[in-house]
Amino acid sequence: MIKFKIAVVGSYPKSIALGKTISRYRASKISEEKLEKSIEKEEEKFFSIIKNIDPLTTTDGLFRWDDIVDVTFSYVSGAEKGELMRFFDNNFYYRKPVIKKELSSSPEKYQQILDKDKELMKKMELKSKLSATILGPLTYLMLSDNSYYKEDELLHVYAKISNETIKKISNIADIIEIHEPSIFMPGIKSELLKQLPSIYTEMLSGVSNTTLLLTYFNLNSSRLEYFFNLPVTYYGIDIVENKNKLGIVYKYFKDKNIFLGVLNTRNTKLERVSFIRRVMRASTEKGKAKDIIIGNASMMDFIPEIIAKRKLYLLRKVEVKNNG
Repeated sequence: MIKFKIAVVGSYPKSIALGKTISRYRASKISEEKLEKSIEKEEEKFFSIIKNIDPLTTTDGLFRWDDIVDVTFSYVSGAEKGELMRFFDNNFYYRKPVIKKELSSSPEKYQQILDKDKELMKKMELKSKLSATILGPLTYLMLSDNSYYKEDELLHVYAKISNETIKKISNIADIIEIHEPSIFMPGIKSELLKQLPSIYTEMLSGVSNTTLLLTYFNLNSSRLEYFFNLPVTYYGIDIVENKNKLGIVYKYFKDKNIFLGVLNTRNTKLERVSFIRRVMRASTEKGKAKDIIIGNASMMDFIPEIIAKRKLYLLRKVEVKNNG
């Protein structure tokens, strides 16, 4: 029997009804109170799914934000929202943080939101832990329009802000979920990659929470050494987008805690439970991974809500088959 845990990471698709409510709020046609009630209703629906799956940890579905970059505006003060940009090679867009002045830490809003999430989870009697999402420093740098700081300076500034944020929310969120897809993307300077261990050490200094580092989409096998040297608890790899590279990836699993992104969140085809179990077995037997968590490979905004739900329920089937 393969021992493993389940995690639901990143965002869950917003319903059409919530999308309309958000549009009406932004057009000043409804109050913030009505928006909050709609978001809470969406969270209750999402947490009902979570309760049935019973993962180790979950986010709140990120219904309050347009995308993963948008989350940063709840704890970074000083950046402005810029133009819409394509999110890597997806038919999905985010607003660029525009940095023209000094940035500072302002995690109070994020703290309040996570407090609400925790209260709702308690009310619904969820056993799962709450994960708080943080955008990784390299990805923040690469996805921003920065005219104020030097590149390495922005990395340090953002690491300091993130550290203050994590410490502020550490007694609410059980797990800190760090999204760092840029580490494998084309055009990243080696000088920046070499700085990442010290940047992460700075960002996680004094942090006792479990940290889950997520990358997704295409892997650059020449950078795996940089990735697996970062000082985090779990290392997350997008398995479904990199099936032809797994032989190389497994070599880095030895004695590491690994998150396997086994659900493809960029197409509607349902994964085979046999495939998921095969990857888990190889991670244990070939890779010698110390601990394994399985879950969705990246945010789920790219697929319809009904498909996202079906994919998440596959995780429970893996557990049932594994234990039975």
